[in-house]
Amino acid sequence: MLVIGRGKQLISNRYKPVAFALFIIVFGSCLYSCPYALAQADQNRSKLETANLAIEGAFNSVLDAEKAGANVTNLLSQLNYAVNLMAQAENAFRVGDNNTAVNDADAVIPITQKVTSSAQTLKQSATVNSQNAFWYTIVFTFTASLVFMLVVFLVWRWFKRRYIYGLLPAKPEVKNNGTEVI
Repeated sequence: MLVIGRGKQLISNRYKPVAFALFIIVFGSCLYSCPYALAQADQNRSKLETANLAIEGAFNSVLDAEKAGANVTNLLSQLNYAVNLMAQAENAFRVGDNNTAVNDADAVIPITQKVTSSAQTLKQSATVNSQNAFWYTIVFTFTASLVFMLVVFLVWRWFKRRYIYGLLPAKPEVKNNGTEVI
């Protein structure tokens, strides 16, 4: 017999098994509906994590493109827009607005895919441009060196010729024991 307070009986011994069974049924039905809610929350969290990973991958691609020397200003503005959408999605998820959270997270993924592909294209073109600039520098340096050496050789020959033509009319003088021979 369940007694509460000063001897007042809440549930008689005869109804204890029924009350216990009713309690188990009510508690069990609550547990039965919880996995769906937990699975739904896990699915929404999974979409948010997927969107976060997509943003991280896009950021790394933009960083690689910038390291290669590409102009990534436009890509950064698109990436900032995606990050703002992701922040809205996470705020909506925390508040409990799962539809808005999922929609915003789903909107982030195409933006990040576009940013990633554009960043990879810019990285490739920047790499090609830097390689071309390197080879143009090598060719220019080699050509300029050859031209410089040719000019120095021609100037040397010109000065040598002038020096020799300046010496030809001069008379050689020989000194022999203090007397001059002309």
